[in-house]
Amino acid sequence: MYINSKHLQILHLIKNNPTFTLKDISEILDLSQQHIKLYLNDIYEEVSEKNISTLKIDEVLKEISNFKGLKKTLRKSQQFTKNQKIFYLLFFLNRFKKTNFSTISKELDLTTRNLNNYKENINNILKVYNLKLNISNQGISLFGSNFNLKRLEYILFFKFIIEKNYLPYKFRKDVMITSKIKNFSKLRKDIFDFLTLLNCQHSLHQQAALLSFYITFKGTTQEKIVDQISFNHCLKYMPNWWKIDFFYKIFCFLKNSSFKDVRSEYLYLLFNIIDTFSSSKVCFIPHLDKDVKTIQNIFSKYLGKHILNNSIFFPTANPWINYCKIKHLFFIDDFSLVDLNLTHIPNSNVLVMTNEIKKIIPNFTIFEGLFLWFIFSKNEVSEDINIFVFKNLDKNIISIIVDEIYKKHNIKITATLNSKEVSKYLRENKVDNIITVENIKIYDKNANIKNLYLPIPHYKKFEK
Repeated sequence: MYINSKHLQILHLIKNNPTFTLKDISEILDLSQQHIKLYLNDIYEEVSEKNISTLKIDEVLKEISNFKGLKKTLRKSQQFTKNQKIFYLLFFLNRFKKTNFSTISKELDLTTRNLNNYKENINNILKVYNLKLNISNQGISLFGSNFNLKRLEYILFFKFIIEKNYLPYKFRKDVMITSKIKNFSKLRKDIFDFLTLLNCQHSLHQQAALLSFYITFKGTTQEKIVDQISFNHCLKYMPNWWKIDFFYKIFCFLKNSSFKDVRSEYLYLLFNIIDTFSSSKVCFIPHLDKDVKTIQNIFSKYLGKHILNNSIFFPTANPWINYCKIKHLFFIDDFSLVDLNLTHIPNSNVLVMTNEIKKIIPNFTIFEGLFLWFIFSKNEVSEDINIFVFKNLDKNIISIIVDEIYKKHNIKITATLNSKEVSKYLRENKVDNIITVENIKIYDKNANIKNLYLPIPHYKKFEK
């Protein structure tokens, strides 16, 4: 049975959200239901040695969610995907510069034919860094300047750190051996403090950017490092659009953190990385502003026109759009979203909005959609005045229903009242929409009535 990282991602999503249907999984992972069925069949066969053809899909999902130790079982059978083979080969060559074919074929179960099929994909990646792959009878080699090889090494570590939970065991082991860090807990705290200093979101890709920079550009005893340079010397690396007091804070932090071991000549690269996620400046991907403006219009459609005048929209959205383009360029398989409890997502506007954005930016996932939605909905200003009208409902559950309506339909309720009070209320107050979950007749012809289904919360059921 061919088990890969996609099987593990689907398993993780099911385990975290046992009430999900096939349709829910399909929409969130942006895969057809038929593809999801094939993956489910592989998972089920791997642990039960039975085919799912005789079972209903809901039964399969339930059985998979109840299997104990299933992740460990799948891990033992996990194989490399095509993209993982390509990037492991690049990692191997970046580390050793040259290898004979027998060595790499044993590592990755590669044939000469497969390698030739991958060659175009590999050359497209290497082109970004002015590097070349050479395949001959003597072996496989990677050619280019040390600087460009270092840049490739940076993006490889960035990719592997993000994908680490779903990489095959050998892949993870070799990456860890190469990236030895003496005091990882201190480095992790320094990265957290660094992002706090920059007033940035503590997202996985931002942490991965700083961690992979440290691993790649950490100096040796023979090289000049940040700890050995003065403030005036460091000034020559400062971007000319930065304020001096901001730069001084960065310098002081670097000198007193794990980053003091970084080679000083690469500081400008660190400052470029900071710019991609702490300001609206676009350092790497051209024409980004055009995309962000389109995204802003989509957000305004779902959250309100005030988004168009939101001063933090561009500097907040830019890093995420930039990250989506990097994911596309380097086939980064980021499924951080499967760690979330996504119970309400299938019935929410977030998923609809995300799918609309995906038409412009294919690698934009529900994870980016959720993150930006939460940021911008904090300042949400509803232009509509919505009232919730009820008749046969107990007042004790009204607040819960109102909360669920907001979660599932993004409708904020201004007031709640019994249907008997509606006529008087409409005479004394301006109302845009009347929301109800019951069949209530309201005789005001000017009233705009939205009759929604009863939004029952998905609370986890505990077995006795």
